[in-house]
Amino acid sequence: MGGQACKCTRGARGEAGDALSSQDAQDMVEKYFGIPASCQDNAKVCLQMKMAYGSTHNMDTNRVIPLVPRPSPYVKGMQVYLPVDDEPQQTGTPTLGITKQTSKCRLADSHPDLPSLMAFPSVALQGKPVIVGTVRMGFGHHRIAYSAVTWALEMGAQPYLVDILAIDSPEAVRVAEMDKAYSKLSRISSNIGGVVDEIWTRMLLQGGVNSLRFSCALAEQLKPLMAGLPKDHPVIAAHPWIGQIAVACGFETVINLVIDNYPQYFVLVPGALNLVQSPSYYSKLLNMGIPSNHLRYAGHWVSRDIAKFAASDSQARIARVQKKLSVRLLIAIGGAGAQQKYVQGFILGMEPWLRNGRVKLFINSGDHGFMADNLTSVFDKEGLEYVLHRSQDDLNNFVVQHQLEKVADPSSDPMITIFNFDTHYAAFRATDLLIRVSDVLATKPSELAFFPIPKLHLRHVGGHESFSAVRSCELGDGTVECTTVELALQHLKLIAEENSPLLLQMNQSIIENDRAHIYEGSKVAVEMAVGGGQASPAAAS
Repeated sequence: MGGQACKCTRGARGEAGDALSSQDAQDMVEKYFGIPASCQDNAKVCLQMKMAYGSTHNMDTNRVIPLVPRPSPYVKGMQVYLPVDDEPQQTGTPTLGITKQTSKCRLADSHPDLPSLMAFPSVALQGKPVIVGTVRMGFGHHRIAYSAVTWALEMGAQPYLVDILAIDSPEAVRVAEMDKAYSKLSRISSNIGGVVDEIWTRMLLQGGVNSLRFSCALAEQLKPLMAGLPKDHPVIAAHPWIGQIAVACGFETVINLVIDNYPQYFVLVPGALNLVQSPSYYSKLLNMGIPSNHLRYAGHWVSRDIAKFAASDSQARIARVQKKLSVRLLIAIGGAGAQQKYVQGFILGMEPWLRNGRVKLFINSGDHGFMADNLTSVFDKEGLEYVLHRSQDDLNNFVVQHQLEKVADPSSDPMITIFNFDTHYAAFRATDLLIRVSDVLATKPSELAFFPIPKLHLRHVGGHESFSAVRSCELGDGTVECTTVELALQHLKLIAEENSPLLLQMNQSIIENDRAHIYEGSKVAVEMAVGGGQASPAAAS
């Protein structure tokens, strides 16, 4: 199937094999979907570029930013592309590789008993190279990129991660400013709710053809961020901008891991092989006009350790239900740091279950210090017992002590355990680790809606997320989206009861879904990228 990806992406190049010119890129959307742009469309795209990206005066789109691979201090075996002039950090204070922050904490995978990813190599591999590209926008895109990296390591390939926001440049600054504005608006709309949230939701669901024209025009401006990478290395894009930049730069093989479950034009990459997570998404994109040979249903974007142990973890959760143990509820705060008001109301509403021991609450507040501070002040006021962990050592020890297969709970557990970290990687990676010691995940229906753990879906932050909850609900591994705190507490009541039929059913559904390879979409993507064998997606399910 790797040949199919090559064929798709080479169609995005000139007949002589040269990379696309700027004008070719502008024409690509029209040629791809057969939808010509009017003068009004072009004017809208130009205006959007001006408003979102700013002036392009004195910005040379043909220049090359030299990048070099360096070993990741966080993920064993992974190489990270960084600018040549970025000095490696001293041992003990590693650069995150995908951010500019540093940490003096030990690494998340360093505990000798930690049962995940420990067999991965610590030096560069000799296997086939694959570039995994991401943009540090919230946690979702990094989580998707991480899933591809873990499967590449599992298969003996050599993954190279590139986060375009880790490259000091005017282009990265512009992208970071765009993300900052998006995150701010998401927090405001989520906390205010009502009409404001409805307006923001409608805006996020307006991803028409012009949104893709804008993205492709933006990719032309961002080419210097990836122009220095080897064009013969396959690229797996965890964000559509990465795929669009790669196509604009002339990479031979580009695979786009299409996000969400709501079809919009801007999430696609003309000239790449676009992989999706659900059959309904596949059919809707075909109906939008995407060529069938540029589209494939692969399965969910889930990291290797979570996907590989989906069935055994579910069996352990079933045993915990049958033993009438406390329900371990994990709340994961998104990368934008939204939902503060909603989450506080949800936690205070579950106080009876916390006090009688039916629910043990785990909270990953990510790298949002303000979120952890606000929650602890509320808990102090309400007299709720909690412990706050801020170090990787604490997280590692917690995971080892709470392995599901033990089918037991430590007697010293407080009502609430909160985690907060000082780096972006540690923040999103903690959720992956905590998923494997939790019974239920309470989360907005983001990329986590596709993970193999029983889920209580909280209110969305962006309207497009609601459709991911629909996918999960149809598969039987999650609830409907709970748009109000009251609805979330109703579902928690069903989950928290002894011998919960709902919790048993969700775990049984995950076991069935695992047999159909539904959670192995990232594995399929890597197989197609490196040509390591015929892809075997969940197409039969």
